[in-house]
Amino acid sequence: MQKLVDAGRVILGKYNAKRGTWTVNIWERKPTEKKAKTLWWQKPHDAGTHGTTLLHKILGVRNAFPFPKSIHAVRDTLATVVGNRRDALVLDFFAGSGTTYQATAMLNAEDNGKRRCILVSYNEVPDKAAKTLQKKGLHPGDPDFEMQGICEAVTWPRCRNVTSGRRPDGKIIEGRYAKDTPLAGRPYDSGLEENIEYFRLDFADPSDVERGDAFEGIFPVLWLMAGAIGARESRRGATTWYIAKHSPFAVLIQETKFRDFQKELRERRDVRTIFLVTDSDDNFDSMRRELGQRYHCVQLYKSYLENFRINTVDRHAAGHDEESE
Repeated sequence: MQKLVDAGRVILGKYNAKRGTWTVNIWERKPTEKKAKTLWWQKPHDAGTHGTTLLHKILGVRNAFPFPKSIHAVRDTLATVVGNRRDALVLDFFAGSGTTYQATAMLNAEDNGKRRCILVSYNEVPDKAAKTLQKKGLHPGDPDFEMQGICEAVTWPRCRNVTSGRRPDGKIIEGRYAKDTPLAGRPYDSGLEENIEYFRLDFADPSDVERGDAFEGIFPVLWLMAGAIGARESRRGATTWYIAKHSPFAVLIQETKFRDFQKELRERRDVRTIFLVTDSDDNFDSMRRELGQRYHCVQLYKSYLENFRINTVDRHAAGHDEESE
């Protein structure tokens, strides 16, 4: 109570003559946070104008995707969680038309943030289009068939176009961001200052695995798992270990070279994530303990190039597993 008095938060109220008592009031500071309402009703949240119509402007194609969300509704939704986290990582495992990417980039444009966004999408071809293509003798796997999929025809083109501010045909994206929004009046053709890449996941060829040529194929996945930090590099051929030059991660491919690998790591104080390729849980635990708590260690089985069997469990204590990104 004395601390509250010293802070000027205790105010003496009225005196109750009948009871012989005083009312003591304590001033409580207003909360800096509040719960987001479950029902929003704002003009920029209209999915017709700022969803369907906008997607048509971005792609130059009508009816490319059914019922895309308003970019402002998604932006406001993200802002409730990562508005004050300028280095947040946003993952949308059902990317749809790619609204989440544009909304994340909008937040970055507002406060010069460095939020990252990962979109994942199955390249599904709509039933009607699939039947038409099959009548033409085209089937899943054929390039002309895959080009009609959601990811290839909508998600990736949208991300690419809103970043550059124009379509591949050279036409600019007309219009401006809506009034009463943080980016109000900003023209779409000014683009967004983001770096984007498109990765296609596929099965590794067993013959490539046997020759040691498949490391390059899995490299982007390791880069993403380590936080997608720094310029993404490429690597060809077989090697005993790999320490990325521009990203904070390293890969030990031959566990028999652990000691040499450990010495090399001492020269790279920025490395934080280490992938250890071994089928032995005991060996993984032993190497992880020697490396110390400074590193986040991830076990990759030797067969990882064949089936992407990736163990992302970091064992911090016996009987207690924590999932990692």
